[in-house]
Amino acid sequence: MDLDFSEEQIMLRESAARLCDDFHTSLSVRELEKSDTGFCREFWCESANLGLCGLSVSEAYGGAELGALETAVVHEEIGRTLTPSPHLDCCVISAALLSGAGSDAQKTQWLSAISSGDKIIIPAWQEAKAGNDLSHISTRLSKSDKRWVINGKKMLVPYANSADAFIVLARDEDQGTHLLLIPADNLILHRQANHADQNLFSVTLEEVDVSAENRLSSNENIAGCWDRAMLKGIIATAAQAVGGASRILIMANEYAKVRQQFGKPIGSFQSIAHYLADRATEIEGARYLTYQAAWACDAGEEWEQLALMAKLHATAVFRRSAVDSVQIHGGMGFSAEADPQLYYRRAKHLQLMHWDPDYLEHRVAQKVFG
Repeated sequence: MDLDFSEEQIMLRESAARLCDDFHTSLSVRELEKSDTGFCREFWCESANLGLCGLSVSEAYGGAELGALETAVVHEEIGRTLTPSPHLDCCVISAALLSGAGSDAQKTQWLSAISSGDKIIIPAWQEAKAGNDLSHISTRLSKSDKRWVINGKKMLVPYANSADAFIVLARDEDQGTHLLLIPADNLILHRQANHADQNLFSVTLEEVDVSAENRLSSNENIAGCWDRAMLKGIIATAAQAVGGASRILIMANEYAKVRQQFGKPIGSFQSIAHYLADRATEIEGARYLTYQAAWACDAGEEWEQLALMAKLHATAVFRRSAVDSVQIHGGMGFSAEADPQLYYRRAKHLQLMHWDPDYLEHRVAQKVFG
């Protein structure tokens, strides 16, 4: 693995960093948590203008056709600033699903719209009690009066009130799995409270018509296509966790230098200094594990286990770093107005979304022990 970034990758990181810094401070992130959309539309338009929305989309559909490593570079900056954006779900996961399972007409229509930033397509897959096993999905595709309809309820769907369409996982009466591209019109949305104050919704589908144009692929390809798309998504999630952990470590380090106790900066005490040293070491390890997973994906090497481990490790490191920062800041760190508490909430959110630790550990164990 070549650990040196190319000139183009360095420029991409700098462009993403400037964009995130221009639009998002901890104050603006808190304000967006209380907004209807949960993200900044102007930021989304600028992302599209810079080519970030089409980062992984084929050039044939207006994208940049870059790899998982470039996506990780961008998402590390998104995580550093806690930038709220549908980029992960729309431009990484949905784009991968459309690229892998969409017809030529679907790719032309929807991938082009993703690249330009004109459309937001969000995967709707999580269900109450279903976990991550596709065989437990209860959303049903069935025939009614000579037409196909879908009925079910999806949970924790991000940015659903801004989505133009959803990619929905469903099963038919023969237990076949389907990926369906469902327009957002006439679906029932309810905002769901969550500890991170993210823009999450339940999406209810009641007798929604499904035509041939709504189907992305045959049953045989669904599981593999879904898995590859999610694996690309968790590499980007790991990169966000690395960015967030790096920022909160800097925050804790700066505070430890200026906060005085017994006439000395608290960072001079071993109980604080060793915590910071441990986290700095873990963050660098998580960063290069994430880069290795992205590099292996782009190089056509074995990358599934690396992706699983990267998400598992990076999000755990982010959470530990956030916990330490809250404790180092003392009572102020527990305040809702303090930045450590903001990063703490996001750390737990990243750890649980897009495959939780239990599922990741199960998948890694399967790989290790066969």
